[in-house]
Amino acid sequence: MPLRARFSMCAWMAFAVFACGTNSGGEGPSAGSGTASSTSATSTGATSTASSTSATTSTTSSGTTSAQGSGGSTAAGSMTGGASGSGGSSGGSGGQGGSGGDDAGVPPGDTPPWRGLNVTAAKMRLTHTFNARDADPAVTFNVTSEVAAVDPRSTKMVGKLVMPFGGLGSTAGTLGNEGPFVLPRGFHVLGIAAFENYNILHCDADFFGDARKEVFDGVEHTTKFDFANVHMVVADGVAKRTEMALKYLQKTYPTEDWGYFLNQDGTVRWSDVIFTGLSHGASNAPRFAMLVRAWRSVSFAGPRDNSMGSGPGTDAYCPNLVSATWFTETPATPIDRFYTLSGIADAQHPQHLFAMEKLGYTGQPVDMSVGPPYNNSHRITGPGGHESPCNETTYKALCNYLFGVDPVNANGIP
Repeated sequence: MPLRARFSMCAWMAFAVFACGTNSGGEGPSAGSGTASSTSATSTGATSTASSTSATTSTTSSGTTSAQGSGGSTAAGSMTGGASGSGGSSGGSGGQGGSGGDDAGVPPGDTPPWRGLNVTAAKMRLTHTFNARDADPAVTFNVTSEVAAVDPRSTKMVGKLVMPFGGLGSTAGTLGNEGPFVLPRGFHVLGIAAFENYNILHCDADFFGDARKEVFDGVEHTTKFDFANVHMVVADGVAKRTEMALKYLQKTYPTEDWGYFLNQDGTVRWSDVIFTGLSHGASNAPRFAMLVRAWRSVSFAGPRDNSMGSGPGTDAYCPNLVSATWFTETPATPIDRFYTLSGIADAQHPQHLFAMEKLGYTGQPVDMSVGPPYNNSHRITGPGGHESPCNETTYKALCNYLFGVDPVNANGIP
């Protein structure tokens, strides 16, 4: 409800005994006595609740639910807004405990949420593993596990969904190293089972983008190489899997409010999604952000999809110079929302630099030792190799910058 309307209603109801100003979902229960309880998550949709200092795990035919945390009373999340600029951080219009607000702070071109964020789950890290067919029986290909996690202990729930993608050979959903970093900083995290078990390294400029696009939308875009034997339907693509996973999670765990990331018509609101990934997934992230308008793309050890950095004849998979044609497409996501960390010890580092230049990433390569805000560059280099190092203390400030972490969440859970 708009703020002015809420104040009017409060004034009209001043004589009543009701309290005005609480979130629309109501307050959650207080902490338990120290024991943990959880109902089984099933394909028919049971709600999992827990409140204690210990961890709980329940396993059913549809997957596994685990919770860990410090207990305490539940609280609603907040509706956030704010643009990601060249400086990096995303702003927020609300504080913890509110059920949302108006569309103020939503960047032009983004889709505003049709309602506020309302997280009322227990104050602990909640992780759910489920099969892709639990979310959508129409899945025909790469039928494997997916994973979702949220941690309402965060100082502020920010209303952004982080989607990590793994390296070459991955098939199941993953939280990666990025998930554990962003979870205590107010993000929801969803690991979708994206098909990545194919050889992308071919001397074919079109194949890079066509194969990744097919993985995203489930529509046939290429029949070359490994994809001569890959046959997907729309339900198998990342886009539809994301929609169906969010609906499944909202039905099964409504207090975590996964449905916040859906539009009123049930489609995904991509403009609150951050694609991220390592290696093969580091090219998936910007490729997917080229196809839909996302909040951000954050790559670790990527993007690649070229053999340009090493010079002709020096790359074993492609003796000729080749650069992905998707680099020159018009991106659906503003290019100033694309970020990368590439280690100078990585043999693929020159190709990462080429990809960033070809795509037009903001700024010039800047070493992480410069410190925030890294000359407002989105092309960050570090001393490491082929890795995603957000789990390392020395990378905390950089990863806060890359993901646009709200300053109140910069140190994680208090």
